Amino acid sequence: MLHLTNSFIHLQHRYKYIKNMQKIPLILLGILLSFQFYGQDFQGKIIDKETNLPVAYAEIFIVDFNTGVVSNEKGAFTIPNFKQVNVTLQIHAMGYKTLTSKLISPVTEPHIFYLSPSHFSLEEIVLSVPKGKLESSTTVHITQSKIHELQINAPISLAEAISQIPGVSQNTTGAGIGKPVIRGLSGNRIVTFSQGIRVENQQWGSEHGLGVGEIGIESVEVIKGPASLLYGSDALGGVLYFKDARYAQVNTIASFLESTYLSNTNAFQNNIGLKIHKNKLKFNVFASQASHSDYQTPQLKRIFNTRFDEKNIKTAIGFNYNNWISNLRYSYLENNFGIVEDAIYHNSTRKKRILPYQNISNHSISLDNKFFTGDSKINLILGYTSNYRREFEEDKNQHALGLKLNSFTYNINWSSPVIKSYFDLVIGIQGMAQENSNDGEEILIPDATTRDLGTFILGNYKKNKLALQGGVRVDSRRLQTVYMLTDESEFPAIKKQYNGLTFSSGGIYSLKNLKLRANISSGFRAPNTSELLSNGVHEGANRFEKGNSLLKSEKALQVDFSATYQNEHINLSINPFYNRIQNYIYLSPTGTTMDTNPVYEYLQTDAYLYGGEFGIHFHPHAIHWLHVESNIAAVYAVDKQHHALPLIPQTSIQTTLSAAFKSNTTLALKRIFIKHHYKFKQEEIGLFETTTPDYNLFDIGCQLSLNTKGKPIEIKLGVKNIFNKSYTDHLSRFKEMEIPNQGINYYLGIKLNLQKTI
Repeated sequence: MLHLTNSFIHLQHRYKYIKNMQKIPLILLGILLSFQFYGQDFQGKIIDKETNLPVAYAEIFIVDFNTGVVSNEKGAFTIPNFKQVNVTLQIHAMGYKTLTSKLISPVTEPHIFYLSPSHFSLEEIVLSVPKGKLESSTTVHITQSKIHELQINAPISLAEAISQIPGVSQNTTGAGIGKPVIRGLSGNRIVTFSQGIRVENQQWGSEHGLGVGEIGIESVEVIKGPASLLYGSDALGGVLYFKDARYAQVNTIASFLESTYLSNTNAFQNNIGLKIHKNKLKFNVFASQASHSDYQTPQLKRIFNTRFDEKNIKTAIGFNYNNWISNLRYSYLENNFGIVEDAIYHNSTRKKRILPYQNISNHSISLDNKFFTGDSKINLILGYTSNYRREFEEDKNQHALGLKLNSFTYNINWSSPVIKSYFDLVIGIQGMAQENSNDGEEILIPDATTRDLGTFILGNYKKNKLALQGGVRVDSRRLQTVYMLTDESEFPAIKKQYNGLTFSSGGIYSLKNLKLRANISSGFRAPNTSELLSNGVHEGANRFEKGNSLLKSEKALQVDFSATYQNEHINLSINPFYNRIQNYIYLSPTGTTMDTNPVYEYLQTDAYLYGGEFGIHFHPHAIHWLHVESNIAAVYAVDKQHHALPLIPQTSIQTTLSAAFKSNTTLALKRIFIKHHYKFKQEEIGLFETTTPDYNLFDIGCQLSLNTKGKPIEIKLGVKNIFNKSYTDHLSRFKEMEIPNQGINYYLGIKLNLQKTI
């Protein structure tokens, strides 16, 4: 409790500090005020469709601007300096269905929007599809989750947070490194987008984490399988699309300070943010810092050198003028992860870095531009990322391994006007120029250059209850490496080109309470440099990996169905899939060792993955405050000889029983929940794998609000793994060393919010 007391004292000082922070941006605000452009105001009113009464304090979000306003007590609102057309508004209020409305022509008269009552959670627009649509109306099945909802039980990393999404799991190396797995596929088969650009951070390494910090992110959208042509044909497993935090409401300054204490790793996770929106200029800045000691097992011993830390800064500045909207974003992420070589236990809670460890720094900058040309729209996104990965083994002042990866990406697409009220096109070109270089004594992959070029055309048809989507994509990758020789390894020079043609088609049919989807799509992925030429020990994964320069491109074909039924009190969904991958590349143990490290080599076979997700959300009519949610996710994977593929996640069931309350008291209980996570025994294992027993985990927690004169102070507290269950997940990299996952973990989080109209 001493840590918690210190945390409260620390937050009291920071509360005074953050109040003074609103004086700091005066200089910046002066600059913003000097750039005032005037346009006509857009006025509207929100009305309850059943009662015809105004809906007070509804949120009106302008999707293309990434900002919005709130209606007043009479349901009225005004968006100043607004004269763009062909933009999308999202309107939602507690207890109502989310409404989307596209403004296709200038509006001079006040517009009335009608909301229909609903007891279910507010639905959000997904941005990973053209023109932005509600999740329930997309032809491709997309799962969207708010980051703050995934953080209710204080996950230790962003990868752990998104692993709560059905069909998504994580490949872990210790407590801090988590690599997303979608329906049994990971690494370069998962394409990640953040800040509107593709994340490139040596994804081929199993000990290489997600490469995205959680600060400054509003939600994540998951596309499972190669169903989307918009993000590259190599997304055989799927796409993770992280949506940036929205700007403050119009003419508002908003700020927050947040701190969470985790007992298991004796850690404080601290976040701070400031948003300014004045007229047509918007500015966000976020920062976070976390430092963790070695994690504690259920046996109350700590795993030596599982300590890690993280620093993250994100900024964004947005501007809109007439028919041009622009956003410039920058982020810096730095991580230090200890490297575990043996199962050593101790009791120290020290956080100071010790050898061996790896340091990863990542700079990302993106420029996102939208140009409205009448009824059509052009979107141009330019991005640059610099990823530097170093491993320190015997000397803190000299890294043994150094990998520098610099990537420039471009993405331009044109959205056509709606033709005859039911058909439109999206045409795009994407490309990447990438340089990989070494500056350490050890070399895992040689210096290389990669050039990608892809183009696609996508058609959308919507009439009455039926919506269809289909398109084709052509991709080309050129890979060239240089000859390199070290004391331990030799890397030949290669020059290869890979070409692929892929397609995607699907549709959704909407009835009153039922939505039916079907998709068939293909994918193409060229082998990466590590798969072709890797030749060395991967310290973080504790194995020696051998590449195969004769590998061919992977080719996938996926069939995906989904059915969703929803009325006022229940939501049911089922989403089966079948994914066949020709020339599937996998890492297989040889049964030999190299300097005590097990040797793995890259092989190819045809793979067949199938399974799906089933979910239910029950909201009883008699007790509206009660929510029962449960989902099951399963994936099975075999090769053409019907042998099980390695590293396939266990079948899992997640069930959450929660109660949500409304209260105006000074200290109000907003929500209380109990979460149960059951993973089945994994007996379908690859060569040299071992079975994993089943296990149960229970979490409990609650959310409180301390109502003040301004924004309420948010409090969360709870216990993870409340029965201190000893278990090892099948995808844990520590499984071979017989090291269990984390034991019991108490957490307490406090968030202070401030907002002021300017």
